[in-house]
Amino acid sequence: MGNISFYKASILIIFFSLTISCYPQGDYTLSMSQKNEDCTKGAAGIQIAGLQINDTLTIIWSNGQSNVFSLSDLNAGEYSVHVTIKNKLDSTIKIKVGKEPCLVLISNQFTPNGDDYNDFWQISNTQFYPNLELFVFNSWGQQVHSQKNSFTPWDGKWNGIHVPDGTYYYVFYYDGGNKNKLEKGDITILR
Repeated sequence: MGNISFYKASILIIFFSLTISCYPQGDYTLSMSQKNEDCTKGAAGIQIAGLQINDTLTIIWSNGQSNVFSLSDLNAGEYSVHVTIKNKLDSTIKIKVGKEPCLVLISNQFTPNGDDYNDFWQISNTQFYPNLELFVFNSWGQQVHSQKNSFTPWDGKWNGIHVPDGTYYYVFYYDGGNKNKLEKGDITILR
């Protein structure tokens, strides 16, 4: 039994060490982090393990910022950070901030029962799509809701009357003029 536990612990340690991005430099370990640009700008940062209180630290980023551990509001691209600890460390780390699509986040259910909790269908990030088009259909293919150009959370009504509980189907076009970029799926209404 002891061998099995030791073997499992060894596997975990090996797995963990393979997933860390770090650069050991003597008594210091430099690691980086980044957030890709998507609906918002990207970010990048460094962490320094082993830093002592009497160390003289200098940090210079490729965009000119200095003596800060992180940057925000970054466009996609490559950045570097030069870290110096007087007489102990001199290292440069490259960080790539990628570009990811800004997708809408569509909830798959809501409960329009008037209790002020989850009473409206929510879709996030719609403010980035001023030409959006949204259509909702019942299971017979009848359109029961639509919106264009801006999103207002839907209250589950069609012509002023609550639609029955059940599954409905939506098509969200990011740009009304481009029918190739869309999200579609289903939404459940429960009361």
